Amino acid sequence: MVDFESARREILDWAADTLQVDADALDLNKPLSEIGLDSLDAVHMIATIEGIIQQELPEDIIQRVGTLDGIFEMMRQKLAAA
Repeated sequence: MVDFESARREILDWAADTLQVDADALDLNKPLSEIGLDSLDAVHMIATIEGIIQQELPEDIIQRVGTLDGIFEMMRQKLAAA
């Protein structure tokens, strides 16, 4: 089982690579659309998260959580429940 901090870092690095910015420059509390992630990116992000945590997620999870911090909290809960 993957630990939360490793999963968090992997998603943070994915987002930084996708947006071509430094991971430390990402505002974790801004809506994903405001930091530059579009709907296609959201589909890729869901697939990436599912691969990391090895659990299926609802298709609308990105819209429900809205921010990177929200995604990390959702991942923490899913990993804790596994």
